[in-house]
Amino acid sequence: MTTEKLILTDDLKLGDGNHKIVYAHPTDKNLCVKILFTEPDTDFDREMKYRRALGNKVEKMTLLTKYFGEVETNKGKGYLFERVIDFDGSVSKTVLDHIQKPKSIDELIDLLLNFKKVFIAEKFVAAGMDPDNFMVQRISENERRIRIIDNIGTSAKFPILYYSDFLMAKRARKYWRRFVKEIQIEYSEVITKDIAKILLEN
Repeated sequence: MTTEKLILTDDLKLGDGNHKIVYAHPTDKNLCVKILFTEPDTDFDREMKYRRALGNKVEKMTLLTKYFGEVETNKGKGYLFERVIDFDGSVSKTVLDHIQKPKSIDELIDLLLNFKKVFIAEKFVAAGMDPDNFMVQRISENERRIRIIDNIGTSAKFPILYYSDFLMAKRARKYWRRFVKEIQIEYSEVITKDIAKILLEN
């Protein structure tokens, strides 16, 4: 834990949920600070267990945002994470944003197929597949990548799958199918059955 206390003000607030509130770092635009409402926190502990189990694999994963440890703030103990922003400094949009307001259907399909490719290749273990937790980060004018900011890991008390590439890959494919099914139902005016078929088969 760093010794210098960060001062977090209301204008730095990025958002909150059931378990935490997130602030922009006051001096580094590439970082954010998560403050838990209560500790221990089941969701946060689940994610940390996953990160520890991955070991050095964490550094090679593009979907998982970086974690930089604990920090003292004027609002209590905080946790430093990479903030997902675009190459030009603007705030990255979510996959949900792209589904609700797609520039074109072909572009959306391409985005989701690339997401699928990396999600399965990295054997990502997600606790849920909410498109609002998937950030679309523009890393150049023409390049994009997905970053996952929440609902990470499994709630299993003894997550054996973390130590089995086969089990993690199997779970990733299962959760991708779940994701496609959910967005096809929820956003059927954009994600039609034909598009869902493409996302499942390709």
